[in-house]
Amino acid sequence: MYVLTCLNNPFSALAYQGFTYPLFRPKLKALQPNGSIVAIAASVSGKPAGLALAEIEDDGKSAKLLSLFVTASNRRQGIASALLNRLEQELSTGECIKYEVVYITGEPTTVAWEHLLHSSGWKEFQSRMLVCKTTIDRIVDAPWMQKASLPASYTIFPWMEITSQERQIIKETQQANPWIPEDLIPFKHEENLEPLNSLGLRYQGQVVGWVITHRLAPDTIRYTCSFVRRDLQKMGRIIPMYVNSINKQIDAKIIKGIWTVPYIHDGMVNFVNKRMKPYMNSVEESRSASKSLWETSVVAL
Repeated sequence: MYVLTCLNNPFSALAYQGFTYPLFRPKLKALQPNGSIVAIAASVSGKPAGLALAEIEDDGKSAKLLSLFVTASNRRQGIASALLNRLEQELSTGECIKYEVVYITGEPTTVAWEHLLHSSGWKEFQSRMLVCKTTIDRIVDAPWMQKASLPASYTIFPWMEITSQERQIIKETQQANPWIPEDLIPFKHEENLEPLNSLGLRYQGQVVGWVITHRLAPDTIRYTCSFVRRDLQKMGRIIPMYVNSINKQIDAKIIKGIWTVPYIHDGMVNFVNKRMKPYMNSVEESRSASKSLWETSVVAL
């Protein structure tokens, strides 16, 4: 028989550090009562068996399911469903009315995972973006990796060197006449960016593009956000930035790369399918699902 416990301090979470992704382990180390992180642990005969981890958004009304894990020997016993249910109960005691999850297809557990979500009342399953994974020994063979030259009017620079004046210009011009898709505004992706190969592009002295990356693991860099001003896109100006960024990763001997490409950006999706896919180890899909907590709170009452 399993026992569920709401973890509320770093000490209680020590045994569960390996039950979530490395990216989220610092959140377990910062647990506190009534904090934004909600962690529900499952144990069997006193031994850790599973963990559900969620984070409440700043507005207090929505939350994200960050991870759900059950040890192999304890699966098919209803523990995963119980963890989700208990997590919902904890979230619904506050102001949360909705929570969401984002996951990647192509994993051995994808079918079971989606079945669990469906049976637990999750809805609005949507395809969000392509998730492309490769290694430097494969991507280096792509023909476009040889196209790194730019006219003299262009300059590639480390994103960390963007000036405060340039930042202000981007913000003011975006506000006056939006020219950057909302999800590609660079300032939204700067938290914990990878300085090694996060780059900017200047054209005639003005910042017109960027590639923002993040280190997911010692051997893995994610290419999170990339953009070039619309009037320059057909000239392929983003390719030299990618080449420069990838080469910096190669020089640093960081062997794995991940690209995330939202479906709403048709041009980049086409570029992936036509020119990147042959040099990827896998091209999967990121999906999202959501669930209303209003019904859960009503039942709890």
